[in-house]
Amino acid sequence: MRTIGILGGGQLGGMLSEALYNYGAKVVFYDPDPLSPSFHKSAFHYQGDWNDAEKLEAFFRQCDLVTYEFENVATDLLNSLIEKTKKPLFPSENVLKITQNRIAEKTFLQKNNLPVCKFIACSNLSELITKAKNFPFPFIIKTAYGGYDGKGQWVIENVTALNKTLSEITTKENTSFIIEEKIDIFSEASCIVARNSQNITVCLPIFDNIHKNQILYQTNLPSQLPITVQQKLQNIAIQAAEKLDVLGLLTTEFFISKVKNDNVKQSIEIDDFQIYINEFAPRPHNSGHISRNSCTISQYDLLARILLDIPINKPELYPGYFCMGNLLGSTWINQKKEKNLNLSCWKDHPNIISVTLYGKESATKQRKMGHFICHAENITDCNKFSENFRKDLNESD
Repeated sequence: MRTIGILGGGQLGGMLSEALYNYGAKVVFYDPDPLSPSFHKSAFHYQGDWNDAEKLEAFFRQCDLVTYEFENVATDLLNSLIEKTKKPLFPSENVLKITQNRIAEKTFLQKNNLPVCKFIACSNLSELITKAKNFPFPFIIKTAYGGYDGKGQWVIENVTALNKTLSEITTKENTSFIIEEKIDIFSEASCIVARNSQNITVCLPIFDNIHKNQILYQTNLPSQLPITVQQKLQNIAIQAAEKLDVLGLLTTEFFISKVKNDNVKQSIEIDDFQIYINEFAPRPHNSGHISRNSCTISQYDLLARILLDIPINKPELYPGYFCMGNLLGSTWINQKKEKNLNLSCWKDHPNIISVTLYGKESATKQRKMGHFICHAENITDCNKFSENFRKDLNESD
């Protein structure tokens, strides 16, 4: 029985552990949060800080190999642990080092001729102030490290917005930043690629993603983009996974625009669409929840098979249309619930085929607390049934 260590005990790690258990593996979690929702899914876990080298080493030694559900772990410490314990990390620490730093990530895209928007790296706040004044509006300022769901990002439309933002981040003098062109987005999509040690690579279908307040709101399948565009996105995502030498999963998030920008040399144009890579995630992705009900093999099964050296094959899409809707803490707050959501309205929504609650102890407005899957005969009905279910959930008490 192989023991798999998972750095992080959130919903992604929890659903990965379920897939691993199905294949007879043992799972060990590591997370700083004593109330981590995945701890109750495993008989073994370590609760400790991300910089606790001694506790992390003990965790590594208990595992045959280690993977992670999020990117913000110091790679220098991981390198030391891998060298000491001889336990491999999937995907590798080199992949993590590139994908956890926006400057390194954009530079990788640029060097490998992958589609990327115009950007400038800034090593500190002083450099940001100087370079931002000469960058054409509109643009986005992002911290090089950390940040998700819109955190560590500022959209700059004009001089007033720039001055306001710069005045708000004066405490970040030693922080590195990136300035990037704001893309006129027509659609957002993600492509999850799985690659094993035999260099066999398979793709999940292209997911259409809808964000609200910079947080994933809904994922739709099958994609409504032209087939030629979907195929191009998959080809780009596979190329990126191979160039990064990923062993595991790589999610590539794409921006698709219908506005041609002659100033950007590294966008890819197909059928009047401009394609850009927004960012990578070398792990299971929130959009990939939908694969558990819509595909013959989910993202979690693919990763579990790779970690356990079980052969992988291409996932196929089941008939019909699917929507995955994220459930945020605002729904719990609307219901005046601390933990247990009232799901009594579910009986009135037969097209909602699955609801998954993550078991998090506290609900804040924008915290991801669960998700649901809707299945229908067409995308219009799928969207309508999903919105009706959300409405009833928010009105339940």
